[in-house]
Amino acid sequence: MKIVVLGGAGIIGRAICKDLAQDLEQVVVADQDLVAAEAVARKAGNTASARTVDVTDTTELEALLEGANACINSVNYYFNLEVMSACLTVGVPYLDLGGLFHMTRKQIELHDEFEARGVTAVLGMGSCPGVANVQAGWLAGMLDTVESVRIFNGSSLNQSDSLAAPYAIQTILDEISMPAIIFSEGQFKEQPPLSQEEHYLFPEPIGWAKTHLSLHSEVATIPLSLADKGIRECTFKISFFGFSEAVIRKLQFLVELGLVSPEAVEVDGAHVRPRAMLMELLKRLPKADSERVSEGYKAVVTEVSGNAGGQEVILRAVTISEPAKEGAETSTTRLVAGPAAIVARWLASGNLDRAGVWPPERVIDAESLFAGLADRGFTTSLARKETIASPG
Repeated sequence: MKIVVLGGAGIIGRAICKDLAQDLEQVVVADQDLVAAEAVARKAGNTASARTVDVTDTTELEALLEGANACINSVNYYFNLEVMSACLTVGVPYLDLGGLFHMTRKQIELHDEFEARGVTAVLGMGSCPGVANVQAGWLAGMLDTVESVRIFNGSSLNQSDSLAAPYAIQTILDEISMPAIIFSEGQFKEQPPLSQEEHYLFPEPIGWAKTHLSLHSEVATIPLSLADKGIRECTFKISFFGFSEAVIRKLQFLVELGLVSPEAVEVDGAHVRPRAMLMELLKRLPKADSERVSEGYKAVVTEVSGNAGGQEVILRAVTISEPAKEGAETSTTRLVAGPAAIVARWLASGNLDRAGVWPPERVIDAESLFAGLADRGFTTSLARKETIASPG
């Protein structure tokens, strides 16, 4: 089997390549930065090779994808439609790590074209989105009706106050600056970014952690997938993206100043894009202490409330990591990369062959995914809460 990983030299991409190279015949580490891609390929092993690619160059991208059994798109979500289009043309199964709600909704519109071409596309198959979606679909399948889905993404916070991002900083800046969307009373509604703060009890050793709303793809698809169950509420909350709270407050201040805006402003007769300048400055900052980061835990928790057999029930699924080994990827990175690598193997082998564009909750076998994650050091558990007896 041959799998192409676009953005293979990135934070998540290189972890995906490492996972795939353990047993795959061919792993193509494709990135704009060929030197970085070659370094990833050398570290991943003999089955990995490096290629340079510009995903906005349609001809170049389609040529790269020819002969592949699957494509994992781990470049910035801004380019999801371009990569999907190339996969559709070449006939290669597609998987990405999310589209931050609005892009995901655009991608879903390609369902009929993928179905007609006989090509499968899975949207948002990391941790959140990804594992959380699969948890939601799994739990909903145990209920007759669904009232709400609440997703919580928690981790041991980086207490070093480092600005080094745990994943694509462009995406994090969007999550901090763009309105969050919730599904409430059967309607999609905008909320201020990082609003509705809530202390949530994650499994130890994470424990109580402050969480907040963030724009995310789970909310874009789960209400649609569970519409026949009567779902009325769906929210996604995260604990400061793995940063310390102090760092998030600094980034919020930059948003307030307008330094996250992509729109050009005139300064002394020159036009400057604030975000471009900020991105360049962030590149120059020291990296986070890898030993401290690797000590962290990561948990994805999904709570689904509804009715089963006439009884009101709350089901809770938890997927949590063990600490990463010294020098290894962080728990956050591994829980994004692992699901993508698992499902990409299914796509490449034909074990997941359902033409069309699908969110994970519609097409991923939950228990098979959880078993694959267990092999990578993640534990998944299920809890059920219901009233056994009450007065009157």
